[in-house]
Amino acid sequence: MQEANVVPRAIKRIVFESVSKYNGHRHEIIDAPHLKQIAGRAGRFRTSAQAEGSQGNFDESKPDSKMSALQLPSPSLGLVTTMEEADLPILRKAMASELSPIMSAGIFPPTAVLLKFATYFPPSTSFSYILLRLHELSLKHPRYHLCVLKDQIAIADIIQPVKKLTTHDRIVFCAAPAAVKSQGIAPIVTAFAKCVGNNSSGGLLDIKELPLDILDQKMTPDRMYMERLELLHKALILYLWLSYRFAGVFISQAMAFYVKRLTEDKIDKMLAEYSASPEIRRRIQRMREEALRQISKLNEPVARPDDSETQTEIPDAPFLSDKARPIEQDQGLIGTHTDVMLKWYKDTSQEAS
Repeated sequence: MQEANVVPRAIKRIVFESVSKYNGHRHEIIDAPHLKQIAGRAGRFRTSAQAEGSQGNFDESKPDSKMSALQLPSPSLGLVTTMEEADLPILRKAMASELSPIMSAGIFPPTAVLLKFATYFPPSTSFSYILLRLHELSLKHPRYHLCVLKDQIAIADIIQPVKKLTTHDRIVFCAAPAAVKSQGIAPIVTAFAKCVGNNSSGGLLDIKELPLDILDQKMTPDRMYMERLELLHKALILYLWLSYRFAGVFISQAMAFYVKRLTEDKIDKMLAEYSASPEIRRRIQRMREEALRQISKLNEPVARPDDSETQTEIPDAPFLSDKARPIEQDQGLIGTHTDVMLKWYKDTSQEAS
């Protein structure tokens, strides 16, 4: 097979489609450290040839150019902005803020330590209990802390009823990228664990819990259809991850890659045809205009007692309550971020007044 020419490109700009996210419980404004981490990728991509200081600029019109000729201006300049104007003040405040120093590094217990520690408990002991006890009894240097084991505990409880799993198997599953917060993922994780415990066929078509039938259904602009597509995508990512750890069980890796690509095409088509339709975009634009009117009341110049210059105050973004819900729940694909922003601006405006 002839290897295709791959042209590495610098990331010139980062555009935030949204400055809020759903944390599993409620919608919230992304905090400054995370915003700066994402924004910091702009202009920072460099190849080894660039790091060694090779001369010359890369001509994008010549895809066959040699890697050694690839060079960006130094220092490289990255640009960061938002797709919606209403989000820009939040991004500006985050970029101008000073980050607190990191006082300790998060670590997980090594596999060898977990295996040794588990031998001190009866075989019937819940593995989540073993994890919690190790977390409680561990002695750490002040520069380190044990990471929160929330996801690992959730996975351990999901697969606890599965028989014939070794301790090492459970450790592997607890480290897997399983989106345990997603509705419907638990039966899939259990099915995967049973394949390992029983050493049975983990062929993609043999696992009935996978919602593969969604690929044959007609595309509809409702939330349930999109959620099933996303569930299948997450399940396929988990399947592929496990196929590298249990190669003799999950044997349909090539098919999983193919189905994953089909699922991604469906998701892209869904977003292109419904989420980006002109009618929906006009609705979002009207909501954004309302948000801008609200934020204009907050950005009035104020004079500080210790500063002769007039400056603009931008309020901090608080955590949003669970009442922030999608506006267009019947269509299910739009309105969530705009609703979050409008609520934040309105609540902050009321507090300011």
